[in-house]
Amino acid sequence: MFETVLVADRGLLAVRVIRCCQRLGIKAVTCVADGDDNALHARLADEVIQLGTTAAPHLTEALLEAARVSGSEAIHPGGGGWTDPDVAQAAAASGVTWVGAAPGAGREPREALPGWRLTVHRGGRPVLIESVAPPSYDDSGHALVAPDRLIEATTGVDLVERQLRRAAGEWLADIPAASGHAIAATLYAGEQTLVPVAVSGSVAPDTDGVVIDSVLAEGTWLTRYDDEVLAVITAHGHNRAQALSRLTAAVDDMEVAEPPTELMGLRGLLRESAVITMVG
Repeated sequence: MFETVLVADRGLLAVRVIRCCQRLGIKAVTCVADGDDNALHARLADEVIQLGTTAAPHLTEALLEAARVSGSEAIHPGGGGWTDPDVAQAAAASGVTWVGAAPGAGREPREALPGWRLTVHRGGRPVLIESVAPPSYDDSGHALVAPDRLIEATTGVDLVERQLRRAAGEWLADIPAASGHAIAATLYAGEQTLVPVAVSGSVAPDTDGVVIDSVLAEGTWLTRYDDEVLAVITAHGHNRAQALSRLTAAVDDMEVAEPPTELMGLRGLLRESAVITMVG
């Protein structure tokens, strides 16, 4: 297994990858741009590399230099964002392992895949995603955080850990068959949110059957680099009713004073009869 991994992302997926690395005893390194020092991924990482105001055409060079100075043996791109088709090849040429799919590798929209259902929209945005049948997954790629978490919830595997182990050359057993039901809800920032803004509030820790991916932590800052997705809450149960009950309780326990969020709307959505009575 790797000793040091550079996580070349920020936000929800960077936090998720950093925590997975640390659980496996891997030193997690991350990069920050100007004004991003107090983001959650920067707070959690074991080492932070400053990119300053690096221009887009030079990001690949900056990334590889960050890997070099930190002694990183591998780069995990998180959820993507590295669209230069040569970046993985450049990493390999420099002796650094690229974890996951090559940049620019497309994935089918989740709506087109069997086993997924997108539910009830807020402002035209889907906020609930459900696993309604045993899903398929390609270990070489990386999907949105919600579908990946649904797979993990229904199979009991850690997909980021599998990515790291596969990239390190370890043999992996097949992913077990899915069981139970999982639902993920997305919490968005309110339309009136202005950045930068210091986060004030709390997100409950993971509990039995519930995993919360979030950029929210007391005292951290949201900046212009953040998008409107603040948290993804994933709940698993023996059946849909139990999963929905756990999801609702987790959302009810969230308290965020700043930034403005759509938390009240999400709580209301989870209690709508169309959601509660929906069948697969």
